[in-house]
Amino acid sequence: MGQVLKQKNPVEVAKSLVTKLKERAQETEDIRRIPDESIIELKEGGLFTMLRPKRYGGQELNLRTYSEAVVEISRGCASTGWIVALCAIRELMVAESFTEKAHDEIFGEHPEEVLFAGVYEPRKCIVKKVADGYLIEEGIWMFCSGSLHATWGYFGFPIYNEEGVLIDQKLMTVPFKELEIHDDWHTLGLRGTGSNSVKMTNVFVPDHRITSFSEALNGNFESTHLRDIPLYHSALFPGLILSLGLPGLGVLKNALESFKESLPFRRAAHMGVEFVKDAASTHAILAEASLKVETAEHYFYGLADLIDAWASKKKYMEREARVKALADIGYANKLLKEALDLLLAGSGSGFVYDGHPMQRTIRDFLTLHSHRSLSPIITLENYGRELSGLQTNAIRY
Repeated sequence: MGQVLKQKNPVEVAKSLVTKLKERAQETEDIRRIPDESIIELKEGGLFTMLRPKRYGGQELNLRTYSEAVVEISRGCASTGWIVALCAIRELMVAESFTEKAHDEIFGEHPEEVLFAGVYEPRKCIVKKVADGYLIEEGIWMFCSGSLHATWGYFGFPIYNEEGVLIDQKLMTVPFKELEIHDDWHTLGLRGTGSNSVKMTNVFVPDHRITSFSEALNGNFESTHLRDIPLYHSALFPGLILSLGLPGLGVLKNALESFKESLPFRRAAHMGVEFVKDAASTHAILAEASLKVETAEHYFYGLADLIDAWASKKKYMEREARVKALADIGYANKLLKEALDLLLAGSGSGFVYDGHPMQRTIRDFLTLHSHRSLSPIITLENYGRELSGLQTNAIRY
């Protein structure tokens, strides 16, 4: 199995990469993938293996460390932060959800090269149960972030009974060489994530590489060989959705820094002062935006700590806490959007020029902010239903 290399603290590694990632941000957008130099640095720094089991060459850290590292990378480049967030959290999902036989197959040779991409919700999936596994006759999954760098994928597919009623959702893991990548990620923001659609045609997946996603979401994991490790008791769905929200925090932290750095040089117009930094409106905008970002950070890191606390006791987070966790993430996402609106209000019209740093911030943040799983309205509604004594409308939590 993989050997664990001596690693620096991944948060410190992430901080050390911020300047380089900022310098490559335009290139990342232009080529619509993460530059090879960045991928090499991220691998060498252990950013992808923070949550992988040590026996397979990982570090077995916790969600708090992972979260801080993702935020730092995202300060440098939103697309790169998104890839680190999703590829690393997939290590946790695969570790928790699959059997030792599947893990041995995935990590048995060259574990240092393993990188996951995947999507649990198909747009189309025609599947047939066959001897010793399933045959995916045709399957299409959109938004497969990291598709251009992955070696292994995980993908969900539904199981219906003879009456057409959904009875389970399966999760499978397959070598990426068995997939066809469609180059269709031409987007407003997060252009470097390579979140292309992928397709399977007549792919056989053996039973040992298929598990019940429905059971995994409730903490009924097939990774019996990892039950003694606290990390692999972490609440799965809250962790997955946390991974989607964290890059936005890094993006807004960078936006705040850029806003403050520009203040000494920005002359005011029609504000009654010579410089923008001297206007009372600027003071109010900057203070409120900063507090909103700090509050969002509190929600994100507080949730990471909570997941870690449950896992440290080898207990799976209770259902009610998981529903609230999603509301915390949605609310933090809402606060970050409000902070961005404030910074735009204080920026004047300069950002409309191509090349202005705020343009990429807007495009990247709006792209991730719109992810349905981060929806402030939907997550608040479901939490509100719980508070009202009703059943949540969400099917995953």
